[in-house]
Amino acid sequence: MAAAKQSPFESVTINLEHDIDEQYQYQPGEIIRGKIGIQLHRSTLVQSVYLTITGDGICAWEDDYLGSLESKENYIDATQAIFDAEGLARYLDTGFHHFPFEYRLPENIPSSFIGKFGSVTYILKAVVEGDRPGDTTIATEPFLVMRKCLLPENLSEPRKIKLAKTYFSMCSWGKVKADIHIDRTGFVPGEDICLQAEVQNHSPLRITAIQAGLMMESVYHAQKNLISYRQIVNKRRDDFELIDGDGRRWQNVRIGIPAYVPESFLEGCDIIELSYKFQFRIELSSGKELKVEIPITVGADPKGLALPGPNKNDENVNIHWTMGPRDLAKKQIEEQREMSAWTVASPEFRDREQVMNPLFRNESEKLRNGDRPHLESSGFNHDDYEDEIAPDYPGSEDTRL
Repeated sequence: MAAAKQSPFESVTINLEHDIDEQYQYQPGEIIRGKIGIQLHRSTLVQSVYLTITGDGICAWEDDYLGSLESKENYIDATQAIFDAEGLARYLDTGFHHFPFEYRLPENIPSSFIGKFGSVTYILKAVVEGDRPGDTTIATEPFLVMRKCLLPENLSEPRKIKLAKTYFSMCSWGKVKADIHIDRTGFVPGEDICLQAEVQNHSPLRITAIQAGLMMESVYHAQKNLISYRQIVNKRRDDFELIDGDGRRWQNVRIGIPAYVPESFLEGCDIIELSYKFQFRIELSSGKELKVEIPITVGADPKGLALPGPNKNDENVNIHWTMGPRDLAKKQIEEQREMSAWTVASPEFRDREQVMNPLFRNESEKLRNGDRPHLESSGFNHDDYEDEIAPDYPGSEDTRL
């Protein structure tokens, strides 16, 4: 029996030009430019080279009574025939060949997101067909879309909260008080929440820990049903124990907004909603707690909204792209006969593992604890507190780490 011939394709890769901090990140309306690279270890015939760009949203979970629930949305489904020989395969020499491409992203697509029960993802897929059926090779490359939503000016105002609650234990009673101050409620990814806080214990219970953090709540919709999930995005924690009469002060504690979290609300996606809250929680003995949550808006600074300036040659960027399956692209080839020249180049390659944006990491990966905040003991007194407690959120994730 004759041995099967080895495929002539050593590798097929997709290389994008726009690369920020080793993350493929784009805004809606921006042009994606790149090259499909084909490395041949022997000369061969190539029938066609196709490139597809897809953007999809999906939600899925199991319900105890309703079974499997799922919903989907499509934001991009575009295909371009980079080369199609239409039965007349083209001969390529041994070595590297590349095919440039460009595509303007739609203006109304949502940001990339990967959550517990759903995701919004964008993927480039290149399909190269050789002269024989077994020579077809496929390469894929994910990329990020980060939408920029302008922050309202009123979110730049500081926010102050005072808490107090009375606790009883062992025929004794007293109050736990907290004074919390954050510099504002609107932030851009990469910025810090600046926190000042004072906690005083005049109760018979011990304060076992104080924690402040940024919470993300995601709500998923499918078949007229919904499910929510809460997770800690970033936090600061103090395990210093306070007994009756002790106080604790946090000064200039910073809690970072990760650089690649999606904006609030996830505009453009109808099946997933996102919101953020700043949470300050005091843990006490006997499993009790005192907490408050303040809504936080994640958006963009006006200085970061600008896209590269318009170019006359950019007006018809998507003229060679068709919406839908590949057979539609073939029809377009009949109308567009001018093919791009085949050139030889040696672009710089990198391993796929280098794309380490948090949105592409394992969702179950735990966030590491940050540096300990600057803390001071204090013997302050405040008598102007009102009894106030944040409401509980049934079904939310336990934020004790």
